[in-house]
Parts: sequence; C-alpha cells; structure tokens
Amino acid sequence: MLKKTKLSLLLLFFMNLESDQELIKSKIASILPSDVTIEKIEQSSIDGLFKVFYGDIQPIYVTANGSHFIYGDMFQINKDGITNITEIDINKKRAQVLSQIPKRELISFVSKNEKFSVLVFTDVDCGYCRKLHSQIEDYNKLGISINYLAFPRSGLGTESFSKMVGAWCSKNKRDSISKLKNDENIEINFCDSQPVSNHFVIGQKI
Repeated sequence: MLKKTKLSLLLLFFMNLESDQELIKSKIASILPSDVTIEKIEQSSIDGLFKVFYGDIQPIYVTANGSHFIYGDMFQINKDGITNITEIDINKKRAQVLSQIPKRELISFVSKNEKFSVLVFTDVDCGYCRKLHSQIEDYNKLGISINYLAFPRSGLGTESFSKMVGAWCSKNKRDSISKLKNDENIEINFCDSQPVSNHFVIGQKI
C-alpha cells in the first residue's frame, strides 16, 4: 500500500511538472521572436521557479504559471559565501556547445606531452592572436595543445573572413594559418566544408 502511494505521488509530481512546463512554454513562446526555439525547461534550485533555455547561453527564470520571468544572475547563500548558480549553468552550457564541435574542424597544434588541451577562438589579423601564435611552440613544450576555431572579428564576408576560409580550406591548414598570422599571403580557396561561418556564430553565442 505504501509503495502504491509513493508511486502515485511520484506520477502526480511528474504530471504537474509536465503541466507547468507546457504552460511556461506557451507563455514564453508568445513573447519570443518567431524564429526562436525553446530548447529546454528545467526546475531551478528555487521551488516554483523554472530555468528556460531558448538559444541564448544564459537561461531566464520563469514562474510556474508563466506570468513572470527574471533575466539575471541567481545566487545561492552558503556558509562560506555565495555561489553564482547562473554562472554554473552558463559554463555547463558553454562546455556542451563546445563539445559538439567535431575535431576535424579544428586547426590543432598538439603537444607531444599533452597535459592540457585548449580551444581558442582566433582571428588571423588580431594582434594578441598573433602574439599567442608566435609562442605556440613554448605552449606545446609546456604540455599545452592549442586548438583553433575561427572567429573573424570584423564579421562574415570581410577580408579577415576570406583569409580564414582560405586557411580552413587549404590542404595544409597549420602552415596556412601560420603564414597568415605572420602577415604572409596564401592562396584563397573556398570550399563547401568550411566551418568558419559556424565557428563565428558559436563564438558569438558563448
């Protein structure tokens, strides 16, 4: 009898949860642009408040009836201080997005004694990016592998964008990106498989 009661309460809980999420989805969808999709709705650490992910890396917090929402950081008070709950969610989302990028889309300078592997959004015309690249052998010697993603800061369709497409479409990607970062010219080819546009969108998102 006790087991049946617990099972009934559990089923009731999930039914209520699903009902809350459907209500939230309909309410929030009505105020979002038509091309925006609600990705996920989760119960937050506060009873009656849900986390809604809708394409942005930061969630919004919505009441169970969908009538109110909060956009901002949520903090938890601990014995030793405070924890930014929103920042934890953002970091999880950021890691999830980056983990979905195929390794074949990266231009990698791998350390022979790899201890750390770093993803770097780079621009071939950026001074700081060029400075990092000039020291890439030092990073590798320290056991740090550098994996480049493309981020033309001037935007899509610009000269920097074309250069980076050329690097990612070349037969020798490492050599091409090194030449560009040393202000040398390369042959610019465009290929259907170029990930520069997608990397740029991901970089903006995270």
